[in-house]
Amino acid sequence: MAADKPDTSITAKDVANFLAGNPDAMSDLLATEPEFLAACLTAAGTHAAAHMDNKVVDLIPALAAKARQDARKISQTHQSLLHVAAENMLNWTRLHHATLGLLASTDLAGMCQVISTEFPVIFDLSQCQLITEAEAGLNSGLQVGLAVHPADQINAATQGRGLFLGLPNDAAQALLIKPAQSLAIIRLPDRLPDPVSQCLLLLGGKTANSFHPDLGSDLLVLLAEMVGVTLAARLELQAEMT
Repeated sequence: MAADKPDTSITAKDVANFLAGNPDAMSDLLATEPEFLAACLTAAGTHAAAHMDNKVVDLIPALAAKARQDARKISQTHQSLLHVAAENMLNWTRLHHATLGLLASTDLAGMCQVISTEFPVIFDLSQCQLITEAEAGLNSGLQVGLAVHPADQINAATQGRGLFLGLPNDAAQALLIKPAQSLAIIRLPDRLPDPVSQCLLLLGGKTANSFHPDLGSDLLVLLAEMVGVTLAARLELQAEMT
């Protein structure tokens, strides 16, 4: 004769005990089920209504409405945090791929090709350029793949900033190889030797919101640092070969 199966049915008391003993689970439940707390308060109000003194003001409906509103805010915050985390993960993955592309280049021309052809695909851009100031004095053999513009024009395009994010002005439009809805122009780190510190990375956005002044700049600065270090190494190698 088969042994009797144990009774595994879960009671309401089991659920209550579990939630009381696991506050993290309760937080997750409120974040994913914004109506849960309001439903609990409504049920409590219905149960208590029959035993409530008529002289007592019933605040449970108001509390339920407030709980529903707060739970929705928690849910929205939860979803917003998930979205930000996903965006950050995507951006770090893109930076990783860009770094691998730079490291795979063996000379200055190859590095510039990675920036102009692979970066737009990796970062979903309309264009990407490595720009150097004409005053940097690079000889023609070291200018392969770099866009050369006067320092005054570059300063006008960036409004004198080391990092410019936003809509392109007239001076910036002249730097573009094709139209861009928004721009990020990042000067390579000034701690690196000349002519690297006289170079800039230009990223052209596909929409007006691709780059804007309120956009976080940490990843862009890291990208510029990676480009700057790689450029310094490639220029040194190129100089040794000439």
